[in-house]
Amino acid sequence: MSGMVFGIGLSKTGTNSLNEALCTLGHRSLHYPDCALMLAGRYADALRGYDAATDISVAAFFRELDAAYPGSRFVLTVRQLGSWLRSVGEHMSRRPPESMHPGEPRGEVRQRLYGTRAWNADLFVDAYRRHNAAVRAHFADRPHDLLILDICAGQGWQQLCPFLGRPIPAASFPALNRAEERRKSA
Repeated sequence: MSGMVFGIGLSKTGTNSLNEALCTLGHRSLHYPDCALMLAGRYADALRGYDAATDISVAAFFRELDAAYPGSRFVLTVRQLGSWLRSVGEHMSRRPPESMHPGEPRGEVRQRLYGTRAWNADLFVDAYRRHNAAVRAHFADRPHDLLILDICAGQGWQQLCPFLGRPIPAASFPALNRAEERRKSA
C-alpha cells in the first residue's frame, strides 16, 4: 500500500490539471474520489485501481492517507489568494443546493475543509490559510514527501517530474478547467 501520489490542494488550485498531468506521467489518477467512502475511512475502496488521487476529497484526509499509505508523495497545489478567492467563489455559486444539506457527502467534505457547506468568503480565506499551514506543518520534517506547486503561476513539469522521479514529457503541462474555457463553453 505504498507509492501513491496525492494532490491535496483545495478546490480551484489546479487539481484537474494536476490529475491530468499525473495521468500523462503514467499514473492511474482519480480526480475527486467518492466522498462517502472517504468520510467512512474506506480509502482502499475509494482508491481501488488507482495509484494517484486529487481534489478536496483527498485534501480533507491528507493526514489519514499519509498514515494509511506510507511512502506516498503529496502535492499541495496553491495559487495567489485573491485569484483563488474569485475562482472558488464562482465555483461555489455553481454547486447544486442539495450538496449543502447536512449528511450529503460532498457537503460534509466541504464542511470539514472550509467550515461551511455554502460560500462564505471569510471562512474560505481562513480555511485556505489553515489548510496550507497544516500541510506544511505536517510535512515539516519530511520535505522530500511534499511538493508545493503553483500551476496557475506557470509551474508544472519542471517541478513535478523531478519530485516524482519521472522524465519531463514533450507535451505541454495540462491547463484544465480554466475560467476562460468554462465561459467559452457556456
